[in-house]
Amino acid sequence: MSKQPFVKKRTLRQKISGHITSCKPAVLKFARFGYTAKGIVYMLIGILALLAATGLKGKLTSQEGAMYTLAKQPFGPVLLIILAAGLAGYTLWQIIRALFDPECPNPTWKRWFNRIGYLFIAGIYTTLCISALRILFRARVDTSDKGYQTLSEKMLSQPFGQLIIGLAGLVFIIIGSVMLFQAVSGRFKKKFKKNEMNKEEWRWSGYVGTFGMSARAVVFVIIGIFLIRTAYTSDPKETKGLDGALAELASQPYGPLQLGIVALGFISYGVYMFAHARYRRLQNN
Repeated sequence: MSKQPFVKKRTLRQKISGHITSCKPAVLKFARFGYTAKGIVYMLIGILALLAATGLKGKLTSQEGAMYTLAKQPFGPVLLIILAAGLAGYTLWQIIRALFDPECPNPTWKRWFNRIGYLFIAGIYTTLCISALRILFRARVDTSDKGYQTLSEKMLSQPFGQLIIGLAGLVFIIIGSVMLFQAVSGRFKKKFKKNEMNKEEWRWSGYVGTFGMSARAVVFVIIGIFLIRTAYTSDPKETKGLDGALAELASQPYGPLQLGIVALGFISYGVYMFAHARYRRLQNN
């Protein structure tokens, strides 16, 4: 009786990876749709902040606030459904990056830190997607700093709460610093498929990417500083979200000018996300 050839069983991760590979075109399109949705959110925040900086009708708001503003526009619910679907796509892509790292076939130990970051981002955009659905169904969504302060207050009452908040602040500062380095060095352009871009697209993607990432980096550092202050003082009122960080900029000398520059940076970051949706290299090929 002849022996059956030994067939190595595939692990669960390999099976899931195989399924993702088989439906790769759909997954990648969904991911690009997600980058578009992210760009829309940042453009809305930037436009509202720019109107506030110039004294026109506008306000400083967070991602949730931007979606709430969108929902109040004509055809707002339809637009919000599309935006929620895009945010879900972006979240799914971050989870895939964290689990399978399709952009790097031979990951080093350093890539594991990136994977943790992808999961962190997935958590943030899962929350945003849920917020979009809650706004759609007219549920109450806190779009101010009070929601973050309530969360800080709960964390401070827990064992090691101050330490966790302080570490979260440090993470925001590190992410902001890395983002600023990538913006200044131009390393972010390596993510684009240059062969599919003309000279104008390549040049302008560099401009809006540098400006947009720098503005976002500044806000991340400000949020991180306030989180560390929250941990140090044990005062949840020190916690600031995106709108609080923008308000802090506006309260400084030449505040409207600083706010206007950051607002334009956020709009640029939105355009940069549109470039990602079209030209980003989503897999190693």
